[in-house]
Amino acid sequence: MAPIDAERLRRVIVLYATVAMATISLVVAAVAIGPLALRLREDAVAGLRHELALKAIAGAEVLTRARNLAEQVTSRTVIRERLEAYNRGEITLPELAEFTRDKLGDALNLSPELLGIGRFAASGEAVVDIGRPLDGLPLPPLGRREMTLSLIEAGGEPVLLMAAPIIGRGKVLAGTDLVAVDAGSLKSILDEARALGHSGEAAILDAAAGYRVLLASKGAQAAVPATAAIAARAIESGGSVLDESGGYIYTAEPLRGTPWVLVLRIRSGEATASVDRLLLLVILGAAALIGLGVLGLRKVLAPMTGVFIVQHADMARQIGALEQAKAELAAKTRSLALSNAELQEYAYAASHDLQEPVRTIIGFTQLLKRRYRSQMGPEADEFIDFIVEGAERMRRQINDLLSYARLGRNEAPAEVVDMDSVVAEAIEVLHAVIAETGATIEAAPLPNVKGGHDAMLRLMQNLLSNAIKFTKPGEAPRVEITASVADGWAEFTVRDHGIGIEPEYHDRIFHMFERLHPRGHYDGSGIGLAICRKAVELLGGRIWVESRPGDGAAFHFLLPAAKAAPVAADDHHVRH
Repeated sequence: MAPIDAERLRRVIVLYATVAMATISLVVAAVAIGPLALRLREDAVAGLRHELALKAIAGAEVLTRARNLAEQVTSRTVIRERLEAYNRGEITLPELAEFTRDKLGDALNLSPELLGIGRFAASGEAVVDIGRPLDGLPLPPLGRREMTLSLIEAGGEPVLLMAAPIIGRGKVLAGTDLVAVDAGSLKSILDEARALGHSGEAAILDAAAGYRVLLASKGAQAAVPATAAIAARAIESGGSVLDESGGYIYTAEPLRGTPWVLVLRIRSGEATASVDRLLLLVILGAAALIGLGVLGLRKVLAPMTGVFIVQHADMARQIGALEQAKAELAAKTRSLALSNAELQEYAYAASHDLQEPVRTIIGFTQLLKRRYRSQMGPEADEFIDFIVEGAERMRRQINDLLSYARLGRNEAPAEVVDMDSVVAEAIEVLHAVIAETGATIEAAPLPNVKGGHDAMLRLMQNLLSNAIKFTKPGEAPRVEITASVADGWAEFTVRDHGIGIEPEYHDRIFHMFERLHPRGHYDGSGIGLAICRKAVELLGGRIWVESRPGDGAAFHFLLPAAKAAPVAADDHHVRH
């Protein structure tokens, strides 16, 4: 037998042990860090989508505030009556202009954002121009029965220009108010995109004008094809979308109530830079530990020539360091989730805390109305009525916001809900309006479902209230409620015979603050159907509407059935 070369055998053993340790360490590092790295990068991109949602909410609030200012200008009864008198030929244009200029002058004090007001008669004649002159500005079309909104640049500053219709007696168009509102706060929202990173840019695009850029953040480049493409996808989906193209991450979300889209973009590397730096430090630390472990193993095995002992201490230390790094990364993930939960809790608490000051405003305004009505003149009485009406509307909207926030919050486990009892209770709650309108509600026997009683009551109450509210003029509301069960799901239908809904609005009506009619025509906060959708979707179901203008509407929704309940064809109950 040939003699064993101990030195060669030692080198082979050291080499194999070194390769085995390096391979195992790299595999452990990849398994421990790889999935978490992907998750953190996804969370970083999700943070960009969250920033977009916050900016869209802030932008929509600016637009809503501008619309409210326009509605307050057009709703003044005394001035509207003089405009109708001019349209009938009872007064001259100079008389109308003098009266209107005097009465509209104090309207500019409604808000510092209100820049100017121009009033036009139904024939298109200019009556008066108050505040910033509107001459030379690209005016929107006049004579429409719905409010139109445009974003223009005047003197280097962005301006929101609204054409608000003035509806007189008999729902006749009496004229149009052009209201100019400072859009500087909208520009500030876009400029804050720089806080996302040096390459952060934001812009508002108009889908109705070929995705033309209406307003952009400071230093933002002109719209590129990728920006227009993602804006088109956002309009098509009706919600926020995210895409990555040409080294940029794009996010887009429509601004509700307009054909406009808010788009953010940032370089891909900058969006995840903080996560990438953290992962790089972790990888470098792991590589350093692996290198130290290999050197230590070689030093231990080098003097051995007989018995070969493999030490695992270095590998154990490496694994411990990797687990610690994994725990730190997981802690950052939990912190992000906690921040989101705190944000939701803050929204709930803010809505709740707003109730007390609103109640105070309503109480003292009503006291002022009772004590001093008819003592300060008809205009003062009208102003007090505006305050009372606005405060009541705010109270209703806050209550609806609280109802929306409460859904799914500290929710008890699903229970069996008797939907017949829920409908009877909803009818009892709406007893006054049912009696006032002479409404008839017909309900077939309904199956039990799995859910929460309060959420189901709010769902039925909102659907019945809408069915009664949007009835045809001169007709008594008539509503039918039916249901069927199939494959473990109960499908309910609430059908009315009212004014109906245009097909293009079938999805939008379930969004927050969506209103299809001017505030003076129908009461409501625009939140009721959003509450219905949330109540149904929390139980895994869905809700949709089938309707055409003039043919009424049928709201369908699916809920998990508790058990099949027989529905007799001739067993039909009528409730008033």
